[in-house]
Formats: sequence, structure tokens, C-alpha cells
Amino acid sequence: MKNNFGPILRSFPKQSRILLLIMMSFASMHAAPPDADSMMTEIGAMAYISASEGRDAIFIRDAVGESIIYTCISQNVIILTPSVSPDGKFITFVVDNGRNQKTIHILGPIQKVNTKWQAHDLEVITVRGGAWPVFKDDQSVYMSMPEQTSLSNDGTSNIYLINDEEILQISDNQGESTHIWPLMHPNGEALIYRYIPQTDEMGETAEPVKSVLHDLESGSSEMHFVDQFVYLEQWVSLEEILFSFRDKDQNGNRIYALYNPDTRETREIYRNKSRQGALSSESRFLATIRPVPEGSLQFDIFVTDLISKTEINLTQSPRQSESLIGWIR
Repeated sequence: MKNNFGPILRSFPKQSRILLLIMMSFASMHAAPPDADSMMTEIGAMAYISASEGRDAIFIRDAVGESIIYTCISQNVIILTPSVSPDGKFITFVVDNGRNQKTIHILGPIQKVNTKWQAHDLEVITVRGGAWPVFKDDQSVYMSMPEQTSLSNDGTSNIYLINDEEILQISDNQGESTHIWPLMHPNGEALIYRYIPQTDEMGETAEPVKSVLHDLESGSSEMHFVDQFVYLEQWVSLEEILFSFRDKDQNGNRIYALYNPDTRETREIYRNKSRQGALSSESRFLATIRPVPEGSLQFDIFVTDLISKTEINLTQSPRQSESLIGWIR
């Protein structure tokens, strides 16, 4: 749309016009950065772990404010390895009692009632060890955990499908590796997980670290990120996986990138002194955790618009226990 400033400016004397243009330019250059509420109106709702009265809790933050949708029963248990379902309606996580017992939870469907977010909490099952549950359906998760029937623990894990009726083994490490950090394909047809080979007495491995893309329908697998030390953050679309490199650049920044398993192409999207990462559904807004101030042990969640490069401090209350979960829809 064409503006109407021209005729208005021409009605002023020349010196006044110049002064007015300078003032307008200065105001534009020094405009206030976007505040969290106005930016959240555009980007939606974010789930994260923080503390409520000294206990781990799951919060959802949107433009209206914060809601707590789950709180641990005591200060003696903690929430670990949460993730959001591809449709943004469920959160899966484990609650650790500190004695190697993990209770698997499915929280959802998450919905907003009036001005507050709410969700039903399902305790699926309690297992020995394990982490990284990812959503299959409202009764089941895929998860990395050790063999449950063995009295000894060799330090290895497989991927299992778990519900309250059965535990079905998906991967087989053959005692030579551990399988961790699964991510679910948005259409539910495949998993990708990290394959960490066991070390010998000399600390050596017979094969490299890698990621395994496992087709749940055919049972076939293919290797990705071979001999690369990366963190798989999120399967953000049908084509791309958000990941970050373990090793930082020369300035101490973590590098975030998108990877296409079909073409094996990688494109960098962000660098900063941060950890974790979650992309919005349209891959425009990236949420990360960053120490505040830099170098401290207190953290806040920041959201960056990857197009305009503007960012906000979402939580604005640095805590040691803050942890990112993901976007809620």
C-alpha cells in the first residue's frame, strides 16, 4: 500500500522537512525490541520444565501468560527427557525417583480451557532405567531402555515400544552398542536413534558412532551422521531433522542445522552459546536455552525469529532447572 507522507511532508518548510525525516529515521533505528507477549501472539505456545514451590513442573507459556499442567509429587523426583508429539497435543516424559526407577508419563491431549492450558496425565508403566520416550499414541511410547529381565546391567540399551500391556523390542544392539535418543517421524512410520558402540578395555571402539533410521513398517534401516557427534533435537517436518553439533565453533557457539535424510543435505540455521533446540511448525521460530548472564549456571529460554533475526527472552527468570520441551498447538 502506498503511504500518504509525501503530500504532508511537502506542506512543511524545507528545513522542517529535513529535521522531521531525521527524527523519523532515528526513531526507526532505535525502535524498542519486540516484547515477549506481542511475539508470543504470533508464535503460539511453548512448553518447558521449571520449578513450582521447589518441585519440577511442566509449564506452558503463551501470550496470555503461564499455566502449569503437571507438577511432581515431591522434591525427591525429577522430570527427565520430555518431548512433544508431532501434532503438538501430547508430551511424553519420565519421572525419576533417584533409585533407577523411571515412571513413563503421557500428558494430553493438551488443550486450552478459558485462559488456562490443561492436560490429562497417564502413568503408563514404571521401568528400570531408560529415557527419551517419544509419542506413538495416547497409550504407547517408543523409548530407550536396558533389558528389563536381566539381573545385571551391561550399560547398553535398545529401543522398545511400551504400553501398560506389553513391552516390544524394536532394535537389537547384540550387546555391542547402546541405542539412545529416538526421534519419531511426523507420520509415525519411522524412528531415528543414536547408535553408540561399546568400548573395549583400551577405550577403543570397533565401529563409529552413527544414527540409525529405522522403518517401522518394513523393518529396514539405514545409517546417517556416521562418525559425527551430533544431538538430534527434533524431526520438524516430513523432510528435515533439526540437530546441533556437539563441538562448538571457535567463538564457543553451538551450531544448529537442518538435515534432509533423503538427500543427506545439511543447511545451517543458527549459532549461539546455547543448548537444546525446538523449531515451530513452519520452521520460522527457534527456541533455545542460554545462560543468563553468559557463563552462569542460571538459564532462560530464548525464542529467535529466523527471518527477522529478532529474539525475546521468553521466561525472564533465570533458573538452574529450566529445560526446553517444545511447541504446543
